[in-house]
Amino acid sequence: MAQLIVKKEDGTLLFDTNYITHGLVKSAYLQADETWYRYYLRSTNLDPNNGASYTQASQGGDPMFSITVTNAVNPICFIVGKGALQGTARSGDTVKFFYNGGDTNTKAYVFDFMNDNVPGNPPWLKTRRPDGVISFNSLQPPLNILYTVQAPGPASLDQFGRYLGPYAGGYWQTMRVEAGGNDPIVHYVIDIALPGGIEYAAFLNYSRACAGYWAGALTGSRPEIVGMSEGAYGRVGGMSFMFGVAGGTTNSNATSVMTSPGSVAGLPTDRYPVALIIATTNLPFPYN
Repeated sequence: MAQLIVKKEDGTLLFDTNYITHGLVKSAYLQADETWYRYYLRSTNLDPNNGASYTQASQGGDPMFSITVTNAVNPICFIVGKGALQGTARSGDTVKFFYNGGDTNTKAYVFDFMNDNVPGNPPWLKTRRPDGVISFNSLQPPLNILYTVQAPGPASLDQFGRYLGPYAGGYWQTMRVEAGGNDPIVHYVIDIALPGGIEYAAFLNYSRACAGYWAGALTGSRPEIVGMSEGAYGRVGGMSFMFGVAGGTTNSNATSVMTSPGSVAGLPTDRYPVALIIATTNLPFPYN
């Protein structure tokens, strides 16, 4: 079978026409989208481990931010700036990525299988597999993974057997305290340095969840217990892992003694996700 293999000067594989290459299909800022409301115990004497004990709030909530792509086959999204992926919604060939913990300053770069419907004038290079499916199209910026970074292990345990943070060496951030019916938002972040002066974007191959125990110093009022979910994002000079509030989480008032400023429980540590890192330097923005 005829094939074209292209490598960089150091021998690193750039692309192989035996395989379908991902190419950029869209870049844009995340857009404000839905609000996902949290669930609260209907009464303090109910079992917090029973889903029927909770009722959904009608105000406050957590704002979701999204980016939508059409003609989608197998899209993946890299982000610059905060965000933890909460899931995707597909309708036909349209896919929407939902993020929590970010805002409209977060940039998203979506890649998908290369296709033959990208406008452009020759010269260009297009390759196809034996079944006719296009595997490379030089009209699309290709996905080029520069680094892979594994999430670090958790911080030490507190006196209650909970981790002081999901990452050793990270820090708690108060993003919003309770005011005007808003739910508190707290993040835990660890920053990883990469070669400086370059803007990076990150994609997390899978994410974990845990329970976050926030002392009053973080929430601005009462201690709370919420579900948290993991994310990764790029920035200039590095990337960061984060845990933020899970979309549609339960939210309980803490009755036990808390470790200040916070701690986490139920964090999986038998395996760790890996962030894929790209540079955005040569990628168009915005692009569609």
